[in-house]
Amino acid sequence: MTGIVCQVRLTAMSTLTDASVLDVVVVGAGPTGLLLAGDLAGAGVRVAVLDRTAEPIQIPKGNGVVGRAALELRRRKLLRGTGLRVVRPPRFRFGPFTLELGLLRSPLHVLPVPQHRLESLLAERAVRLGATVLRGREVTGFEQDGNGVTVQATAEGSSVELRARYLVGCDGAHSFVRKSLGIGFPGVTSTNISRLARVTIPAGAVARVGDRIDLRGIGQLVPFQPNRTGHGSITIAPADVLDRSAPDDVYIVSTHEPRGDSEPTDELSDDELRASLRRVLGTDLPYTTAYAARSVVANSRHAERYRDGRVFLAGDAAHIFSAGGSAINTGLLDAVTLGKTLAAVLRGAAPQTLLDAYQSQRHPAAQRTLALTRLQVVLEADDETGQALRDVLGRLVQDRATARRIATLIEG
Repeated sequence: MTGIVCQVRLTAMSTLTDASVLDVVVVGAGPTGLLLAGDLAGAGVRVAVLDRTAEPIQIPKGNGVVGRAALELRRRKLLRGTGLRVVRPPRFRFGPFTLELGLLRSPLHVLPVPQHRLESLLAERAVRLGATVLRGREVTGFEQDGNGVTVQATAEGSSVELRARYLVGCDGAHSFVRKSLGIGFPGVTSTNISRLARVTIPAGAVARVGDRIDLRGIGQLVPFQPNRTGHGSITIAPADVLDRSAPDDVYIVSTHEPRGDSEPTDELSDDELRASLRRVLGTDLPYTTAYAARSVVANSRHAERYRDGRVFLAGDAAHIFSAGGSAINTGLLDAVTLGKTLAAVLRGAAPQTLLDAYQSQRHPAAQRTLALTRLQVVLEADDETGQALRDVLGRLVQDRATARRIATLIEG
């Protein structure tokens, strides 16, 4: 415990004096875990967050929060003084379609923000409200009984132990907490692979022409949506649209092509990135440098249950989606619901039976999101079924009322 107490005192947070002082231990310092910790601390709950990484990950991942989760962040005054704001977009992407929502009555709320900045804001809020955020602590085991959960972790090569009344696993798609509980995670894995990066394209090789991006030797591409070729698709977007601090010559690019025997990796070589772009485009993309290059294989999975006694799952530990933009939103709403529920029970304002409400509320909500994201994947498919669906739904979504109904589902 010495390492933990020392770390807490250095960061001016509430001191952990023994293994029985905590109400909740949260595993994972991503957006879900940090929002949950902040909400609990704000309600007077003694909470600590453990994360195995020594420093926050700066690799660009998500680019924004969509739907009711954005309003929840604004309601918590998280955006005050940041220059960030929630907007109501007049149009929004849904698979291969653009939903025309209108300037005045758009039912959708969007907060453009890079994930690493969102995590920084959430961590600052959690600490300010009294939560303890401890990095370099990897959870290696836990045991629960009728009164609480004993959590074992390693810190700088030493073993540490914490005692809490409840444990929440917000530790991602490969969740140690979920696997330790033996909770199934059924779903499907894509047969395609996406390679993503931020690239610098010299001014002479690219131009923004109206709502298109004109690339030298390639032609015009539509930003923010897959541009199909005979060998896959490419998506490109100006980074400064999503992150105002980004230079105007930086673009976010991703290719999408059959996976074959390729495995996803957090570090993608420049040669692999260029080769993928060449396969998809039929020629070279005229960029000079690339960074934050990685590859991913989409999964669509859902935990069979979100609770086992005094242990809960939230965020990617509970669900992962095959279409981008849904994971953060759904995870943040998990945190909102679970935070309210745990705080009420811990304060004695509600019976423990209220904890069952987390499963009954959030599991169906994630199931609906899974259905929406799986539909988007099918709509993008380069086969007869995908084309047939695009032909039919393409006409339907041209109706603004239909587009708004879909956006209302996305809003959550």
